[in-house]
This record gives sequence, C-alpha cells and structure tokens, in this order.
Amino acid sequence: MRFIGRAALAAFFGVSLAGAGPALLYDCDITDTRRGVDWISPKVAIVIKEDGAVVVSDAIILLVNKAPLEVRVTRNTDQKLALRWTLRNVESTQNQITPAFDYALTLQKKTREISLRARPQGYSNRFSGKGVCTVY
Repeated sequence: MRFIGRAALAAFFGVSLAGAGPALLYDCDITDTRRGVDWISPKVAIVIKEDGAVVVSDAIILLVNKAPLEVRVTRNTDQKLALRWTLRNVESTQNQITPAFDYALTLQKKTREISLRARPQGYSNRFSGKGVCTVY
C-alpha cells in the first residue's frame, strides 16, 4: 500500500522512481508545529529532479497554487538543502487575503530532519514546524 502511495506521488510530480533513477523524493511529516498550525502543512513532499530543479508540494501549495511548485534552491550541499518560495494572494478561512506568504524550508540530509517556516508579508506573525522525512 505504501508503494502505491509513493508511485502516485511520483507520477503527480512527473518523475520516475523506478530502479536507481536520479530523481529523489522526500516524503516529510511535520509533527512539531509552533504558533499557527494552519499555515504549516503536516505533510510535505520534495522532489529533486535530475536537472537539479526542486519541486515542492503540500496542502497549502495545492490550495493556493493548485499544483506542485518549482521552488528556489538557496543551498544544496551534502549536508543541507535550503529552499524558498512565495505564495501570492493567500486567502484565510476568515476570507482575509494576504498578498504574499514567504516560505523557507531546511532539510538536514543526513538526519532527514526538516524545518519549515512561513511569514505573511506585511504582518508580524511567524509560523513554523519541524519533522522528519523519508527518502525514496
């Protein structure tokens, strides 16, 4: 059952995980959230494509962007992967529209620990979460 989920997720991202393919899939669970769970998704998927491009998907990205998002890589070493992206015109459950939400994700590759931070532009609020990823 778990393999079917990974295969479906990989197909959704448009990558092949068959054999020892070059694409990497990180299936991440955010279990330790701080200050405002609503803007940090409990599940995050990260795909590093063969060409080095990185695509991220989570519940917030899918709600706002309607599809996984190719994100900016700010650091990619043997130890750490750091990513950033901005979601535009984000609407809350109270119908409040925030012009932009900045996200920053850090993945410690050796321990597979992940941290995710969100900041709405123009507001003092900060949201964060931590967890662990499984790599495929």
